[in-house]
Amino acid sequence: MKRSGFLAATAATLAFGIAKQARAQFVTPGISQEFMIAVNAPLSGPLQSYGQQLVTGVQAACDENNRYAAPLQAVFNVRSFDDQNTLAVATTNVSLAAADPSVLAVVGNLSSDITLNALPFYANSGLPLLVAASTDDTITSRGYRNVFRLPTKDSTEGALFARTILPIVKPKLALAVTQDSSYGTSVAQAFVQQAGTQRFHADGYTFPSASPNYEAAARSVLDRLPDYVFLCGKSGDLGPLAIELRKAGYTGGFGASDGFYNKETLDTFGTALQGATVSSSFAPLSRASSDFQTLSDFERYYGDITVLSAFAYAAAQIVITATRQVTATSHTALLQALQQPSMSYTTLAGPFSFSFTGDPIDPNLYFYSIDKDGFTYQRQAHPSGFVL
Repeated sequence: MKRSGFLAATAATLAFGIAKQARAQFVTPGISQEFMIAVNAPLSGPLQSYGQQLVTGVQAACDENNRYAAPLQAVFNVRSFDDQNTLAVATTNVSLAAADPSVLAVVGNLSSDITLNALPFYANSGLPLLVAASTDDTITSRGYRNVFRLPTKDSTEGALFARTILPIVKPKLALAVTQDSSYGTSVAQAFVQQAGTQRFHADGYTFPSASPNYEAAARSVLDRLPDYVFLCGKSGDLGPLAIELRKAGYTGGFGASDGFYNKETLDTFGTALQGATVSSSFAPLSRASSDFQTLSDFERYYGDITVLSAFAYAAAQIVITATRQVTATSHTALLQALQQPSMSYTTLAGPFSFSFTGDPIDPNLYFYSIDKDGFTYQRQAHPSGFVL
């Protein structure tokens, strides 16, 4: 399977478990109107647990809003569509959502390839699309004005990693390693470019994703004599290389992109990557004082929060906030509001405002170290009032 945005990377599991399937409804008596936030994601098949995390996040945000809705104020709910992780079904769902006048926006899709190929259908329908599960640069580089992505895109991650971490580790040679696959290349290229801007010696190395020979790849990496290796990709794809590098005598440091911010990294590659720095768009929510009550409510009704459910929750908060600010009653009116660069949003996942491209204006990145206790938060790419 291609990299499903940062699905395969982080959602799987880091963290915080799969949210329970509860549907706690909070509907204030006397409400005159109900709006829907659609979720277009796989809700059957092998990826259904990830799609359900998106649904859970949106539903939880709607419930939290509805609980405190004033009399006669509109409430929000989720309308879920099972895209079965196929383009044909995903695009049919777009048409169904657009035909429903109560649907104001869509949160989706899960896989980056499905999202990319469905973009023209969302644009033609005029539906706002909030992307909570993909970091692929291409999603916001095609010029569609109806797309708003929450997680930090791949090239920005690579640049922020170099800018933040290289002055700390001060390597003689930093080598960005990736495979010839859909995820990792943009991260590695931006890392090397930014490293050069900062006058650090850095280079890239790519090896095949089809039937990879990790032992041979490790020898090729060591021939370059790096003292810092930045793994740009998914843990399942590049983690075995870390093991082979240690076997071959590599004693330098490791960095890793958000494809390693998951439980698999700790369980399978934790020994080889002990002390490594892992980056993620996902903030340490326990350190965000403004999230205390929201997290408490989420855990009470839905169980532990996940990366996907947190970004889906934030996406729903953005829709609800924009709708209320401009009194939008259609997806067209909401889209016009979201396109205003002056609009800003406070969410569970942090503050957001969007550029012309649909990416966050001030994207941030959070860095964790791998130690005996798991992932330990270290720092953020730039200071913010969100994380203490």
